[in-house]
Amino acid sequence: MRNIFSKEYTKILKKTQTNPERFSKLAVASSLIVALLISGIVLALLIFRGLPPYYAVIVFLAAFFLAFEMIKLIPAMSLRSRKAMLESDLLYSARHLLLKLESGSSLVNSLESVSTLNTKSSAYFKKLMLDISLGTPIEDAIEKAIAYSPSLAYSKILSEIKTSLETGSDLRKTIKNIVEDVTRNHLIHIQEYGKKLNPMSMFYMILGTVFPSIGTALIIVAASLLPGVLVINFTVLMFLLFMLLVVQLFFLFSFRSLKPGVME
Repeated sequence: MRNIFSKEYTKILKKTQTNPERFSKLAVASSLIVALLISGIVLALLIFRGLPPYYAVIVFLAAFFLAFEMIKLIPAMSLRSRKAMLESDLLYSARHLLLKLESGSSLVNSLESVSTLNTKSSAYFKKLMLDISLGTPIEDAIEKAIAYSPSLAYSKILSEIKTSLETGSDLRKTIKNIVEDVTRNHLIHIQEYGKKLNPMSMFYMILGTVFPSIGTALIIVAASLLPGVLVINFTVLMFLLFMLLVVQLFFLFSFRSLKPGVME
């Protein structure tokens, strides 16, 4: 089965080292299985209730489309997760690389030193060093690492190294400029996080703290004033507790999603 995805999505698949043709087969087959299961259950219910069975066709098409779109999200989510992991401490690795270069170490030795760090980003430098140790020319190894890199910052570092090797420019100065750029980008992300955090905190104070406490008090007062109209029983209390839990979880995941990867 040929690749059925767009060029942009194919790039995402290649960065996750996923074969587009194989993923196309997997996505279509999985979507068909899910759609058949759901539409089969719906068809059985329709027949049991004496309703027209052709509604199952609509359910099949809708289930297939939804399942296919959800499966398509998996590589993108994986790439986003890898990017966050790589960029969480990439600045530390880049500074270590600059330090080794300024101390007089060769590029290969400096990259080898970075690959031994106890950081998340060092895993990508280990892959690069593995290709180099297997005999791949350093330019080709860097080109391969750039092709599979989930991070623009990491790709930029490798691209500048490759350019310096080809042109013979001062690698230390280049890496220093990149470190400064990455530092500025991190500061920008943190500042943006602070700006987003202020309104979210205000909404949380209103919806997650003030409104539940005042609302509960008002409901209790109203129930005491209107005993025959408003009745508060165990079911109502459990419903209020459930809604409060939903609100708390919503804000919890919202705050976590706003947090930039550089602060992990």
